[in-house]
Amino acid sequence: MTPQTDGSIFFDEWQDCLRSHYIYVIRADDQITEPTLRRVLLQTGLNEDDLEALRDEALSLGPLPLDSEEDVAAEDAAHLDDAYDEEGEDVEDDGGDEDDYDSLVGNSPQLSLF
Repeated sequence: MTPQTDGSIFFDEWQDCLRSHYIYVIRADDQITEPTLRRVLLQTGLNEDDLEALRDEALSLGPLPLDSEEDVAAEDAAHLDDAYDEEGEDVEDDGGDEDDYDSLVGNSPQLSLF
């Protein structure tokens, strides 16, 4: 398969972005994304040696740090605070945004092609 460069002035930036994403995927041990991304990188003109060099770079950086249990618990608690009031009841949407939208749309002229 030939590299898909199509002469785009943004090709080099796009390929750099793909390379960075590949390093991230390796560090995150994302085994679902890696095969597809490898194929895309090979289609853009990289070879197996280039991919091996990117893999070595990613592995030298080590795995991505995992969130601590405390960080995850705090984030979950913050989302729950938004969803429930002080008594633990679900917070209902008052439809305020919809009412505002309806008032704006209701005052605009209706256009028709026929």
